[in-house]
Amino acid sequence: MRSLLTLTLLIGCACSAFAQTDTVNANTHNLAISQLPEGISRYLVYNVDSISGQATNSDLWERSITYGKITNTNQPVILFEWKWFRNESLHRHTKAIADRRNLAPISEVVLFKNYAYMGYKFANGLLTTDTTVAGNRVNKNFRVALNPPVLNWEMDMETFSTLPIKAVAQKFVIAFLDPANPTPGYYTYEVAASEELALNKEVKVKCWVLKIQYGNGAYALFWISAQSHEVLKMKEYFNGTYRYKVKLY
Repeated sequence: MRSLLTLTLLIGCACSAFAQTDTVNANTHNLAISQLPEGISRYLVYNVDSISGQATNSDLWERSITYGKITNTNQPVILFEWKWFRNESLHRHTKAIADRRNLAPISEVVLFKNYAYMGYKFANGLLTTDTTVAGNRVNKNFRVALNPPVLNWEMDMETFSTLPIKAVAQKFVIAFLDPANPTPGYYTYEVAASEELALNKEVKVKCWVLKIQYGNGAYALFWISAQSHEVLKMKEYFNGTYRYKVKLY
């Protein structure tokens, strides 16, 4: 009986450990940055009506990661570039820089088709206008307090690649901010499942499934390769529509 009780307690402790909640922000230094390789990833992004099943609004995303250093310094950084193609033209072009040690954002510049540049700086606990960006349309008095110390939500899929996922039921409370919608806050992502994702009839890849609940029935699921740590697929539901992101090979 004592042996059985001991075994039960050990199993219970193990489950509790695996069901842990990790707080992730720009100061926690608990991301596995080495899991994020340099290179380009391309995704087909499209919507599907939940009733008719009809697919619409297909776009192509090209996202790249490059390791580098800030000019005249030894600070290691990650250079992130995101090209969003729609109707055979560049709809949106984002360039961002983050600290390679913890993914803390440093700057971002966005070019919208037929619009203008939007440039931001993350420094001294504030999100502000980058005055070095020519033609910057962000108000020069723009200031947002970065409390909590955030990660750049534009780099969400790259951030997910660095999460130290160990087991189903593990939760990550991540401090994110989108510069275009500047409301810093924590968002809860849970490892909802471990399953094989079929890439075709012959190839399946073991994945962790990361889930976020947006509220009012809206949610998103991310299939993250357990081996390469890259996001292979996303399925999002909102207001009667599914949105998919599927990695291209």
